Amino acid sequence: MKVLGLVLPALFMLTTPALAVEFKGQNIDGEKLPAKAYYYATGGVYNVQVRFHNRRATLYFADGNQTTIQLNQQVITDSKNIEGFGKLGQLPINRIFSVGLVYNNDSMGNSSQLQQSNPLEGFWRISLD
Repeated sequence: MKVLGLVLPALFMLTTPALAVEFKGQNIDGEKLPAKAYYYATGGVYNVQVRFHNRRATLYFADGNQTTIQLNQQVITDSKNIEGFGKLGQLPINRIFSVGLVYNNDSMGNSSQLQQSNPLEGFWRISLD
């Protein structure tokens, strides 16, 4: 029984995924770091502060706005090429779903027209300074 008491916690540790974002083998969750963020939908480059948490990154813009994106990788190997997905105004709930407001610029209320979708809308690349 004593062996089972040692084996079960060890198995739990092996099967429980590490949740923290890592860079150079170190946990960087919770740190607010200066960065540049490139938003593929607009082609804009923004000076931001970024805070990592689990597999997400929250981008803090100079004007006080912020957005949270889901990272493509949990272990960062290149600090100049951190990619993730998240549309402005959306908040991720888990790895699959997010909620948020969608702004519609159509003041006529014409819903019969299909909106064109940019395949890169929501795609971000972060480069740590």
